[in-house]
Amino acid sequence: MKATLLALAAASALATAPAHAENATGYWTGVIANTLTVNVQLTKAPDGRWDATLTAPQQSLETKVDNLAVTDTQINFALTKLNAAYTARWNDQEKVWTGTWSQHGQSVPLLLKRTDGKALKPKRPQEDAITAIMPSYTTSEVSFTNDTAKVNLVGTFTAPRGKGPFPAVVLVHGSGPLNRDEELFDHKPFLVLADHLNRQGIAVLRYDKRGVGKSTGIYKGATTFDFASDAEAAVRYLRGRNDVVAKHIGIVGHSEGAMIAPLVASRDPALGFVVMLAGPGVRGELLMVEQIALMARSSGAPDDVVSEGRVLNKAMFAALASEPQLEAATKRALLAIEEAERKGTLPAGMDQARLAHFSTPWFHAFLRHEPGPVLQAIQQPILVLNGELDMQVPADMDLSAIRSALKGNPRAVVKELPKLNHLFQTAATGSSGEYFGIEETIAPIALNTVSDWIRATVR
Repeated sequence: MKATLLALAAASALATAPAHAENATGYWTGVIANTLTVNVQLTKAPDGRWDATLTAPQQSLETKVDNLAVTDTQINFALTKLNAAYTARWNDQEKVWTGTWSQHGQSVPLLLKRTDGKALKPKRPQEDAITAIMPSYTTSEVSFTNDTAKVNLVGTFTAPRGKGPFPAVVLVHGSGPLNRDEELFDHKPFLVLADHLNRQGIAVLRYDKRGVGKSTGIYKGATTFDFASDAEAAVRYLRGRNDVVAKHIGIVGHSEGAMIAPLVASRDPALGFVVMLAGPGVRGELLMVEQIALMARSSGAPDDVVSEGRVLNKAMFAALASEPQLEAATKRALLAIEEAERKGTLPAGMDQARLAHFSTPWFHAFLRHEPGPVLQAIQQPILVLNGELDMQVPADMDLSAIRSALKGNPRAVVKELPKLNHLFQTAATGSSGEYFGIEETIAPIALNTVSDWIRATVR
């Protein structure tokens, strides 16, 4: 009923708003349901053809729109892949496009007001400071090969000026098709982290993931274990450099990278040290249930909806993780969903699209991975950090499991950093919806904790 009333209200606004001619070219911005900011750039070619790009910075979404129609008084477009559409009429009195955003059968009002490209560019003071001054370190683009996968990886090597050799780290990204700066939500965490470590006397190698940027290979279909193989190739490359101390090479991994770092260390006793930033300590299927529940609650979902979702997700992820082969795992998960539909706890057809999202080689490997045995095998010094407000890898759940797994390692340090989220930004709630709006890329306490520990370790 609520969605129907919203749709009627929006339709009424469309019908009564005064409409006059307006040149729609340029940048427009609005907020869906007082929560999600969307920006639309409209351009018109000399031949009269219109084009539009929609961005949702809080979700790292940038996409061309479909079925675009523009006149002096109306705008209509669709986002077919997202099952969404927008229709609006120009309100000359308010100087806005007054319209309706529709998605998955629900409709809400969306007003788009004019802005400009500069206003849409977020403030990133840490990154701006890096580009504003002459760096105290050298920078060069490098490449190295993962011979096993026949992948050529391209990245940036930065080292302090002066006489080496230096201790060095490989930065390993979180999940997703990320470049060497781990660029996401208009932040460049690895750029900021590398700059900080270089200024503390530590050389850094960061690289584009396979199939991303200048690196060859295919990203789609690769798993955490494939990316671990790429990280091992990065370590081998550093060992071949004369300006690096081979015994003082370590890996700093974030999120998925913090799963990869222990994997590499457990197979390579010569690796000097490991830093885990927001790394899982529990089996992937357990982590995903908790992650989705926390994010749903932060989005305002009622407790009963969160609890019901937790039960259904637990069944789906357990089924996906129960079989070593993806095809068999998907069939078992589908049976669990169909059973829930028969019982009426899940609307027919509702979750089969979600199952398709999780039935990938990457998710299947992640859901089945057990971090505990890997961590128990590590003898090297290891620093483990989590943010108190992390909703993607909750500190309470994961640090407890990690401490237990590392109890036999006297050189393990495990810390929870207050008020930080999954990206190690100072946050209010930790919700992923805050990532883009926070100007800070990485909190100084996180940067200093990492560099101080590495410097003490290599000494």
